Amino acid sequence: MKTITKLLLIFTTAVSLAGCDEFLNQPPIGGSLIQEQYDQLGNKLEGSMRGVYSMMYAVSSTENFGQRSIDMYGDLLCSDMALTDESYGWFMYDERQLTREYRSGYLWSHFYGMLRNINMVISTVKTQTTFWDNLNKYGMPTDGLNVLDESGNVIYHYNEQDSLSAIYYAQALTMRGYVYSSLVRFFVPTVDHLFNGGYNLTNYPCFPVYTEANMNDGAQPLAMLNEVYTLIDQDLTSAISVFDAFGKEYEGASKLEVDINVARGILAYYYLNRAREINVGASNPLLEMPMRKALTYADQVIQAHEHEIIPNRSVLTTGFNNIEDKSWMWGQNVTVETTGGLASFQGHVDIHSYSYAWVGGTKAIDKHLYDEIPAWDVRKLWFNDGKANSTYALCPDKKYFSSKNPTSTATDNIDREWLSDNVFMRIELMYLIASEACYFLEDLDSAAMYLTAITDERINLQDSTAADKYATYRASLSTDEEEFIKALILNWRVELWGEGYGLQTFRRLTCHKYKYYNEETKTVEEKVRRGANHAYDKGAEIAYDDETKYTMQIPASETNYNPHLGD
Repeated sequence: MKTITKLLLIFTTAVSLAGCDEFLNQPPIGGSLIQEQYDQLGNKLEGSMRGVYSMMYAVSSTENFGQRSIDMYGDLLCSDMALTDESYGWFMYDERQLTREYRSGYLWSHFYGMLRNINMVISTVKTQTTFWDNLNKYGMPTDGLNVLDESGNVIYHYNEQDSLSAIYYAQALTMRGYVYSSLVRFFVPTVDHLFNGGYNLTNYPCFPVYTEANMNDGAQPLAMLNEVYTLIDQDLTSAISVFDAFGKEYEGASKLEVDINVARGILAYYYLNRAREINVGASNPLLEMPMRKALTYADQVIQAHEHEIIPNRSVLTTGFNNIEDKSWMWGQNVTVETTGGLASFQGHVDIHSYSYAWVGGTKAIDKHLYDEIPAWDVRKLWFNDGKANSTYALCPDKKYFSSKNPTSTATDNIDREWLSDNVFMRIELMYLIASEACYFLEDLDSAAMYLTAITDERINLQDSTAADKYATYRASLSTDEEEFIKALILNWRVELWGEGYGLQTFRRLTCHKYKYYNEETKTVEEKVRRGANHAYDKGAEIAYDDETKYTMQIPASETNYNPHLGD
């Protein structure tokens, strides 16, 4: 029986060959519903939002399977993830740092493909719901779902349907903010590179913008960067306000549905990447305002106390395979109906499942990065030291593994169901954002406080000397700026390894350079180099200031199709 999920797979494959206007004018698609069920839905907003979410994990090929494949592109491009064997060919171009040319078409179609459903939800809310009319007439509720006058009298009460419409509207705004902030991260050079190239935020044309107002008007010209920034700010702050007013009684069906804390997290990360890209001191208002906002929104998520840092005792036992983990803010519950099989993060990374990694094409941590992890840090044990089996050297066999088979690589034990859940956002990200923001706002004590909230839970309890070594390390973070920034960079790269944050960490923070010990010269070098375990260009220096390599180009499918994009 044809399902919406299957339609999405066909849809995603088709749009990769077309310009964004062409697939933005396709009909809206629902989530994992039978077609007849979607047609009969009383709430089309729900169906359309399910379609948006299902594109987060839609499969179009063995190496294009939604957000988790995009996470891998970035981590491979910046070299924190190493493809150790190119014999199978998958992700070879990312290992060779050709993501910019090879992946731009998929990234473009993936993100613009989501916009059709997102804009359809927003349009439906504004044209077909009583919520929108009443919101414009009475404003936001301030007492439960009641709107009060100055004397405290109820002048309007939003009903349950209004409340649901509000929630789907907030979810759609959140996802649109997520899409456009993602496009900025991938398709826009860092701001200091823009300035060096003679651009500023008001005269840099980045990519077309489609909203509910113009989605049926045909191909759009490139928008200026400040227009995109304005839209992201408006969408996410509006979503937070609506969630705050209407979401107190709402319980989402799963963590796949974004909520107020995910909206705050997306906004905090957007501000962090926007702010630090301006390579100036904290006294500069262009830096300070976004950085303070990054801190504010990240800390709001932390202070909500709805999610917990993975505790020390569980660091090696979670397998990052269960959406119910308390550290997960946003993710996908993978089921038999939604698994991508081999076309999944697990199908490429988990050596305990039937995967390319299991048969030798491992995705491993970069050797230099692994060597930088202190001996006291339990996260070093996330990665196989290769002593028992060199085939799996430095693969993340204790970070990512199947709950059905957490340890074995024997053929008879291997997991062939690929049901590990997908993580999109964890609470640890908020602590790292807050720590970095405090550092660049020249508050080293607070920066160390946020960072050590994570590292306090990362001591190797199996090592009797680890606690003393960590105490010395910890004490240095609030007194030595050089040690702190080194620790901050390392924690971004190790804590979130394989979760899609490596490329932006690289773009934001490599102005500080990653120091590493050169085994050949027996010296410490201030260069960014690939480790010896990469299949391609091992040991090569990475030109971190070559922005053209790390910024995606608008694909030919768009430049050829969109009449506004001339030669």
